[in-house]
Amino acid sequence: MFERYLAALEYPAEGGINIDNPKEFRNIVLWLEDQKIRHYTIEDRANLRKVGSSDEWDPAYVKYKLDLKFPTDLKSKSEELTWLFLYAIKLEYSDNADRYRPVTAARKLDEEKKATAAPEIKSTNPFDNIDFTSADFEEGSRKLAEKLGVAYHPDHLVSLRAAGRVISTQFNKETLKEPIITGKPFPLDEGAGMGFNKEPDMEKAARILRLLQIQSVRKLQTAINETIVSVQNITADPRTDTSLGKVGMK
Repeated sequence: MFERYLAALEYPAEGGINIDNPKEFRNIVLWLEDQKIRHYTIEDRANLRKVGSSDEWDPAYVKYKLDLKFPTDLKSKSEELTWLFLYAIKLEYSDNADRYRPVTAARKLDEEKKATAAPEIKSTNPFDNIDFTSADFEEGSRKLAEKLGVAYHPDHLVSLRAAGRVISTQFNKETLKEPIITGKPFPLDEGAGMGFNKEPDMEKAARILRLLQIQSVRKLQTAINETIVSVQNITADPRTDTSLGKVGMK
């Protein structure tokens, strides 16, 4: 967890440190005082150098924390070492402010250049500025569906999709070219029953499904006929020109 601090302070260690190892913990504290913090004179660091002796190093460390005015709420070696690292980094930056300031400024300038260099794309699609959840949009969607005869749905987006389907299938250019068929509506209630005589709604729904199935079969048959004609035009005898009513070569 201390790798970033070690890298920032250029601590000569591989694989991090193990603060649960008393000797490693003492060595890192001594290194920070020797190389970065320098609160004591060289002579006053004598007891901190005795990393192999708990009897001498521990009291020296207690005094060291008091002299550095450690926060009183630190409860573990990890917290104490973190505070020491941050304190050392603060001193390192203060001592070398001129060295680090250009790097920081250059980095900030580079980020600003990248931000200004990025092209600002303005959308020309009016739908990008629409709030599809607003009350006005919801009301408009329901009114459109109502005018097109689309059944009510509690989700206005579902109604809008249904309205779009009606517009694309019944009000496209090709469909509008065809003459509108007028006359009596299909006698839905006439003909053989579907077996739901005791349930009128189910009976009506079954009749509607049957009509839709018939319509689908007719469309499929039309597509099959068109495909057969296309294949015949490709594979027909090139010497036969039925449009001219002639057979054979000129």
